Amino acid sequence: MSDDMTAAGAPIEVDVEEDFQGSDYDSGSEYSTETLSSSILNYVYENGRRYHANDYGTYTMPNDEREQDRLDIMHHLYLLMLDKKLHLAPIGPKPQRILDIGTGTGIWAVDMADCYESAQVIGTDLSAIQPAWVPPNVEFQIDNAEDEWTWAADSFDLIHIRGLNGAICDWPHLLEQAYKCIKPGGYIEIQEYDMNLFSDDHSYDTTYWLPRFYEIIHEAAKKVGQNYTLAPLKLHLQEVGFEEINYQMVKIPLGTWPADPKQKEMGGYLLLNAETAYEAVGLSLMTKTMGMHPDEVSDIVEGCLKESRSRKIHSYSKQHLFYAQKPCD
Repeated sequence: MSDDMTAAGAPIEVDVEEDFQGSDYDSGSEYSTETLSSSILNYVYENGRRYHANDYGTYTMPNDEREQDRLDIMHHLYLLMLDKKLHLAPIGPKPQRILDIGTGTGIWAVDMADCYESAQVIGTDLSAIQPAWVPPNVEFQIDNAEDEWTWAADSFDLIHIRGLNGAICDWPHLLEQAYKCIKPGGYIEIQEYDMNLFSDDHSYDTTYWLPRFYEIIHEAAKKVGQNYTLAPLKLHLQEVGFEEINYQMVKIPLGTWPADPKQKEMGGYLLLNAETAYEAVGLSLMTKTMGMHPDEVSDIVEGCLKESRSRKIHSYSKQHLFYAQKPCD
């Protein structure tokens, strides 16, 4: 892990000078926001957003262009967090096969294919939103990761999973299937987030809309058989049989309030992500599952955005980074 990453227990230092410039996010700053089958492409439209049709309801977030832009912003944020590295697992210079579960827009898979010309990179997702023009060594398939896998045993050097918290109902089963398909000596890498915000100086305790948003999301997810409480992934990895388990928690600030330049830049991108993330996460769960009116959801989203933009609230997200190795024969 890079020494630049925020240590798990270390408070993030506030940029005091910027903090007193005002309570609102400066929209003028440099971090401001400004051939598959037809059945798969028969998208579902609700409340002005587009959702996947394949296994409809198993994933509650949209897949339209706004969401695709958000996912690509998060990819850039992960690159900042990892000091421009695409992965942490030591897979060597010439891996042969790489699998990206929940590939989204496919941006990580494409970058990996460019980086490792020796590898066949496969990205899977419920939605057919990946680009048509890609490097010759990358391909995309529509698949539900919780279905039984058909990949050959011992066939991948690396299986990559990122941002699937809340979308996976049975993590132990998913990891069992991954273990089977990874080559002896190969790796799994998981990067997941807490569905909540935190602060070291208790400034988050002064908020109203943000805690309400997260409380509703957790309640709604449980009603549809999902769970946004982070699974004990280290324990599950151990139980499945992985060894050499590496773990680190990294704090990603929400907003440009940190004093450290890298944290400030990451915070700007997380705030840019938040501009569409609250609606993406909450709209379907709040309207369909909780029976809330879209206008009520809009009020909550706007309240969350107002609090997120405030420099007086020093909140951050927790990112949990794992990689582990399948024992060699």
